[in-house]
Amino acid sequence: MENGVKSKYRRELFFAIVFGFFAVSACSSLDETATSAASPSPTSTSVWTALLEATPFAYLAPLPEPVQSAIDGLYVKLDQSRPQWWKCLRCADYRPAGGLWRLQFDKGVMRVFYDVTGWRSIASYSVDGDRIRIFNDPYCPEYVGEYRWSVSGEGLNLEVVNDPCAFDLRAKNLGRQSWNSCAVAKAPGCADIERGETSIISENISEDVAVYGGDSRFFASPADLYAHANAGDMPPPEGIQISYADEAIPYGLHRVLWWNGTWIEASVNDESFTAMGVQILGEQTIGWARVLFDGEEVWRGDTAAIWEKLGRHGGYIQISGFEPGAHVIRVEALGFDYRPVTVASFGFSRENAVQP
Repeated sequence: MENGVKSKYRRELFFAIVFGFFAVSACSSLDETATSAASPSPTSTSVWTALLEATPFAYLAPLPEPVQSAIDGLYVKLDQSRPQWWKCLRCADYRPAGGLWRLQFDKGVMRVFYDVTGWRSIASYSVDGDRIRIFNDPYCPEYVGEYRWSVSGEGLNLEVVNDPCAFDLRAKNLGRQSWNSCAVAKAPGCADIERGETSIISENISEDVAVYGGDSRFFASPADLYAHANAGDMPPPEGIQISYADEAIPYGLHRVLWWNGTWIEASVNDESFTAMGVQILGEQTIGWARVLFDGEEVWRGDTAAIWEKLGRHGGYIQISGFEPGAHVIRVEALGFDYRPVTVASFGFSRENAVQP
């Protein structure tokens, strides 16, 4: 009896090790494929392109024949819940998060991609009538997910029959809302977003605008005063008022601009200030924004492209050369790329402007 228990334990341990090895290998191969096709800082376009060139691994079931089915096509959804603006070394796979998602069924190969972080997966599928079976997923090679599917004018609907993959997160992600069909309409996410120039200083403005990469607190000449973006947790210095949309997300002393909470501003009425700026600092997920001074746009660009070091992105946008008095500096997330923008603080200088 004791030998039988030991044998069963060894078998279970063996399969656990094998599954773990395959999952890590497959995920590593996806990362290596994406990295080899991209620059040192992969773009969402390059990661998606690399995923299109990848194929699933046959873990416990053979790869299906590459035959087209009625469900085949590219589908997208825009999740309006909070996006993932923070970095984690092992975030839950398939966890629903705000932003653009892509789902492709192509001759037995399913591909899933989250544009904000670049998370992706690849698996096999087979279709039998109104049922679709998903298998060979590196995040859960031991499970087969089953869904009831239908395509209408609105797009693709996936009704969960049974899918325990990733602690039921795959089922929640795929089935929580309809997927827009890119064959029917040009929904957000169907085409790659054209971002153009990454940093644009407005022309014909009376103020001077400078953009510096990095955290201005550690510059050779930092600002004299800083007001944290999340004034609810730490009030600003006297004479400075911080306002933001109610829906802007508090994150420590920062505020994350997203969806309806797309703006934050600082107001002052102090003739001693000669320069003002905003510090944007976050992960690679942060997106496009614009900066306005007294209601006039002075800068717009990709906040993640300003600067990068050790996984941190962003920089300090400074305005100087204005007349003393009352002024307002405002940041707005442009939103067309459906990415969050993390605002850390506003800086105010009385004599020497901020210099790296």
